[in-house]
Amino acid sequence: MIDTILVLMAPGFEEVEFCTPVDILRRLNIPVVTASVGEREVKSARGISMRADILLHDVDESEVGGIILPGGAGSWVLRDTPEALRLVRMVHEKGGLVAAICAAPIALRAAGVLDGKRVTAYPADEVIAAVSEVATVTHAPVERDGHIITGRGPGAAFEFGFAIASYLGLGKQVETLRKEMVYEA
Repeated sequence: MIDTILVLMAPGFEEVEFCTPVDILRRLNIPVVTASVGEREVKSARGISMRADILLHDVDESEVGGIILPGGAGSWVLRDTPEALRLVRMVHEKGGLVAAICAAPIALRAAGVLDGKRVTAYPADEVIAAVSEVATVTHAPVERDGHIITGRGPGAAFEFGFAIASYLGLGKQVETLRKEMVYEA
C-alpha cells in the first residue's frame, strides 16, 4: 500500500500543475489529499476557486509518504510558510517523494532539500537564480534526482504526473494510463 500523497494549495496556484498530477494519481488509486496553507477555498492563478480536502495544520504526518507542490504565484506563499517547509523536510528526511513544478522548486530550496540535485524549474530569472544557487538546473520538462521530482511548467504537467506515478512503482499502469489519456495506439 502506498502512503498518502499530500498536494499543497496556496493562493495563486497554477491549476493545470495542481489538477493534472492529482487526476493521474487518483486514476491509479493512489491516496491523495489536498491541503491548503490558508482557507479551505483557495483561488487559483486564473481565479478559479477550489476547495482543499483539509487545512495544512490538520495533516496527519504519519500517513504522508510524499508531497507535491504546484507552481504559480502560490510558490512564494509555500516558500514563506514554515509549516509547509517543515513538511517538505520531514518527507525528504524519511526518503519519501518530494515533487515540485514550475516556480515551486523555490520552496524546496527554502526547505533545504535541493543541495547538489539536478532539477528543472520555470525559466523565470528569479526562479532560476534562486534554485541554481544550490542545484543544477537542466531546463528539461521533468527531472528526477533520487526521490525529488521537478517539472518545468504547465506544459510538463502530464509528464510530471506520470513521473510521480512511475516513481511510486506503477510503471506498467502508467504506460496503460498514458495511452488512454493521450490516445496513443
